[in-house]
Amino acid sequence: MVKVTLVTAQWCHFCPTAKKLWRELKEKFNFEYAEVDYDSPEGEKLIEKFSIVSVPTTIIDDEIVFVGVPDKDKASKTLEKPI
Repeated sequence: MVKVTLVTAQWCHFCPTAKKLWRELKEKFNFEYAEVDYDSPEGEKLIEKFSIVSVPTTIIDDEIVFVGVPDKDKASKTLEKPI
């Protein structure tokens, strides 16, 4: 199953839009979804592992796929691709 992790921050003005997008797509597609706060211990691990410098950042199956708020059509097409 595809795993989507959205790295966000409380101070990020674009993160609520990204959260809304992925939550809507979660209703349409079957994938694991997690939101991780940039300032949390888990967030710090992801920042180090992926060299994240901007939020929101979307990680899909252990690869950064989107930085910023993705276009809904592009995000949908990413989820439709076979793994």
